[in-house]
Amino acid sequence: MYKVLIVDDEPKVRRGLSSLVPKLDPEWEVVGTTTNGEEALQFVKKLLPDLVITDIRMPRMNGLDLLGELKEYPLQVVILSGYGYFEYARTAIQFGAFDFLLKPLKPEAIRDVLGRLSAQLKLAAQEPRTGVPELRYSKLWKEWMLSPDDEQGHASKLKPLIPAGAERLRIAAIDIDAFDKVISEDQWGDRQLVAFAVRNVLHELLAARSAGRFRYLYQNGSQMYYLSADESFSREFWEGAIETIARSVKISVSVGLSDESSNFEDMPSLLANARESLENKWIHGEGKVSDYRDFRLEDLLRIGYPEQLEMRIVRAIRGGDASTAYAGLEEFVLKLRESKASFRLFQRFCLQLLASLLKVSHEQKASHMVFRRMSRSTELFAREFTADEFLGFMREFVEASLQVLEWSRSQKQSRTLDKAMAYIRDNYARDISLDDVAGHVGMSSSYFSTYFKQETETSFVEFLTRLRMDAAKSLMKDTDLRLYEIAGMVGYQDVKYFSRLFKKTMNATPIEYRQFFDRKEDGNAK
Repeated sequence: MYKVLIVDDEPKVRRGLSSLVPKLDPEWEVVGTTTNGEEALQFVKKLLPDLVITDIRMPRMNGLDLLGELKEYPLQVVILSGYGYFEYARTAIQFGAFDFLLKPLKPEAIRDVLGRLSAQLKLAAQEPRTGVPELRYSKLWKEWMLSPDDEQGHASKLKPLIPAGAERLRIAAIDIDAFDKVISEDQWGDRQLVAFAVRNVLHELLAARSAGRFRYLYQNGSQMYYLSADESFSREFWEGAIETIARSVKISVSVGLSDESSNFEDMPSLLANARESLENKWIHGEGKVSDYRDFRLEDLLRIGYPEQLEMRIVRAIRGGDASTAYAGLEEFVLKLRESKASFRLFQRFCLQLLASLLKVSHEQKASHMVFRRMSRSTELFAREFTADEFLGFMREFVEASLQVLEWSRSQKQSRTLDKAMAYIRDNYARDISLDDVAGHVGMSSSYFSTYFKQETETSFVEFLTRLRMDAAKSLMKDTDLRLYEIAGMVGYQDVKYFSRLFKKTMNATPIEYRQFFDRKEDGNAK
């Protein structure tokens, strides 16, 4: 049985199609009706029908806009149009619609469309999957992997797409370096064209290496993500891919590789691995491969990353407090010296601190300005460096960051994003929603959601969750606070839901995290 959604602002059309469709073709059932594109989009995210039949003219979001939003979902769209909008309907075919139906609707025309689409769906189900899956699953991958909870049940729809017999799942994050600069050149001038050029080369390389053993997941701004299920997709393969892309289309890309897992459910964590690895491009330079597994160290738990110090330095930089930031740096290096950490771990922690502090200026799109103000080079991290060398570099880095952020604040104090971020940070402990923040900055919820993702490269829910989890980690170090109190203090009234979300985000339950902190404190006391 195939599912169809009817979208039309005329009740007569909705009732008529709801009655006609199952009578004309028993293989189809109407699972819902909506009056506009915005409602339809929410319906699609939850139930994912096989077909959307939508009017071309509707309030709030018309049929053509809805068609554009649905391009990356695994479904088909049929456009409804009056004769006066016949040319618009024909244009919709060029942009991915399966077909169009003219009003007043004729039963034989509806039956013909349903029959042809049924035949196509059956044929597609019988064909073997190729190494380059349809882009129509991109939205589902993105929504599932970036959402703390799979409310739409996307995982069950995506799991069958994993290559058969996959035992070594791994995600690669590919970032187009200097994306804005590349698209401004006369050679390209278009974001989609640049992404297509890179993706085309990658698909050829991946298919030639092991057809059917990889999946294209989705694109987010300058970054695109792939899943591999084959050990042949090693660091050496991706280094070769970087060279081929640079040679073929004259574009530089960087690659971040995740850890490996045999469990499909671990893919959101693998995505986080790959994105974290990709951040090392800010330190090691562009056009290189960074592997998450390079930083898995045996003594990581024994010593423990000085997270509280990092948070103190970040807060100081955000607040323009130079003396506190410098004192935090001194204490950070002293703690690592006293712990007698190996150089490899010391280097890892130093890079982690730099990456975290760099995010502060990167949020303001001003990270490049920080390095312009510095006399010291990031080449320091390409060799073995001393604690004093690192401290000298970081003092200059903090000084440059404070200068740039002060300038950025004066230039952007009225910007919508700053206003939204401030509202979220001030109110994250309340039960705030996307609607609340959108209303605060004077935007519609749907437009603000898109705007927020474009500006921050993360969803509102992901940003709010990470902010709350960071606050919760800090509160957990106060042993007098109970878990339900901490949950309430960071915006969750249901302690069970808070615990599940904490484990999914931090890879440890609140109790495990708190026990580890207590053990570490006990060890230091001895």
